[in-house]
Amino acid sequence: MSRVDLKDVDLNHLVALDVLLEDCQVSKAAARLGMSQPAMSRTLSRLRETFGDPLLVRVDGGFVRTARAEEIAGQLKTALSEMRRTFEAPAFDPATATGVFTITALDYVEIVLLPAVMKAVRTEAPGLRVEIIQRAVYSIEQIVDGEADLCVGLMPSAMPKYCILEDLFEDRYVCVMHKNHPSAKAALTVDSYLQHPHSIIHTGKTPGSFLDDRLRQMGYTRTIAKRSPHFLASLFSLGETDMLQTVPKRLADALTMSGELVSRELPFELNPLVISQVWHARDNGEPLHQWFRRQITLAAQSLPDNV
Repeated sequence: MSRVDLKDVDLNHLVALDVLLEDCQVSKAAARLGMSQPAMSRTLSRLRETFGDPLLVRVDGGFVRTARAEEIAGQLKTALSEMRRTFEAPAFDPATATGVFTITALDYVEIVLLPAVMKAVRTEAPGLRVEIIQRAVYSIEQIVDGEADLCVGLMPSAMPKYCILEDLFEDRYVCVMHKNHPSAKAALTVDSYLQHPHSIIHTGKTPGSFLDDRLRQMGYTRTIAKRSPHFLASLFSLGETDMLQTVPKRLADALTMSGELVSRELPFELNPLVISQVWHARDNGEPLHQWFRRQITLAAQSLPDNV
């Protein structure tokens, strides 16, 4: 049997052949496909050349299929059905989802946003495992390298074209200290803010922060007593010390509920934080990825506005 080179076959003609073999009538097949009868007749002629067989033979009252047409009718319908499935988006059911979804984020995001996300995961996609990996502030390297599926937090001002960003919510900074701290009983002033040493979050390779840049613009510097990459552990380490720590208010609200820590407004203005999620364009249409991003968005929308 000679092989047919698929590049020489018009796939639209195969759709027409499927209808022709089903109806065994040129005019009816043409009407079903929105073609003129002459155009369908020309298509049938080309199909006869392609298959080297008449396919449909005229008899009284219409056409009948040849033996070759009978042979290929079922095969053609199966092949077209498989091709259609190739172009259809795969159905996604979170209840059957398995594997690991990896998020790169600081523990601030894990404390503020992930409780609602994990509630949805455990309820709707219990077979899915979520893994959080540490990131440096503003870094999206783990997304670019394929090490993580999603990055959540503060983002760099310049985003590569192959990464997609969605802003989630805003936060602002406050100052946190132990309830027995000398500054805990009154509003902070610039002097009282600078009088005590500070615990800071530091996840990058270079020292300093935008807050220190802001203080320098005002003509001030602060004393740094401790650096840590962990919001939660860093705040707990304030303990019975004279240290202060400047953190996002949503985090402060979550951790001052015990009464051991208190928060105070900063004595100067800082721009708000914009927390976003970023993913690689290669994952944009993947159903599981779309579902998980939606859970992040819903969790962000559920946060109170009064920060």
